[in-house]
Amino acid sequence: MLIGCGAILAAAADFYYLGHPQKHRQVAVGDEIPTVFLPGYWGSRFSFGHMLRRLVMDKQVVAIVKPNGRVQLRGHLQLGPHVAVQVLFTQKRLRPDRQLAGLQAVVVALQKQADFDAINLVAHSMGGITALMYVISQPPVPVRTLVSIAAPYNDLEVAKNDAIRNWPLLPSGPSQTAPVYDFFQAHRQALPANLRWLNIAGDLFTGAAHDGVVGVNSSFAIRYLAQDHVADYHEVLIRGPRAAHSLLHENRLVDHDIEQFIWGK
Repeated sequence: MLIGCGAILAAAADFYYLGHPQKHRQVAVGDEIPTVFLPGYWGSRFSFGHMLRRLVMDKQVVAIVKPNGRVQLRGHLQLGPHVAVQVLFTQKRLRPDRQLAGLQAVVVALQKQADFDAINLVAHSMGGITALMYVISQPPVPVRTLVSIAAPYNDLEVAKNDAIRNWPLLPSGPSQTAPVYDFFQAHRQALPANLRWLNIAGDLFTGAAHDGVVGVNSSFAIRYLAQDHVADYHEVLIRGPRAAHSLLHENRLVDHDIEQFIWGK
């Protein structure tokens, strides 16, 4: 009985802290650019909560985006080494355009707390679509480094578990393109020339080249738009059972790749 009560209390504490600021493990590096973590469709505090505990970061702010678009900030942004901001949407099924409006509102709210001239963006799944929409919108606060994880850049439906699209990638581009890919292709020139971009995909290694939700070729199709248009574009393919779509943000290899790419650790 006591063991059961202890497990319940531990789970309740874990749930609480995953959605609240948690300063820890300061590092002696002069990086004044906050890193914003953006979940995908149906994303929650679990999307990046445990990753933010594992990374050597100072989670200063949790930004809650309400259904009316207003932003509530838990914590206060003071900048400093490896500062993290976790974005949570109370309405879990927002489409990318409404997520984009929420992200823009978060940046405006953060700027009222601290002065910064760029952000890093780490985004999972559909959040990668939202993040790229933000990048090409020529925002007043641009993105220095983008990390997209399992983003469906060439899917017919970017917010539903539809059939997995894995159209072949030919030397000239994907053999077929979806509307979301066509949209980004039409705005290719808006990609910042100084952008650094790490694009991560998962492969369950069952022979079908997907993470159970998003095809590897869907995520990596964006390379044709990024290469020769941004300063630095890299791809990482994570293989095996822990490359499942909802486990990629729980994979320590992904942790390592993010730290290495953003901060050169």
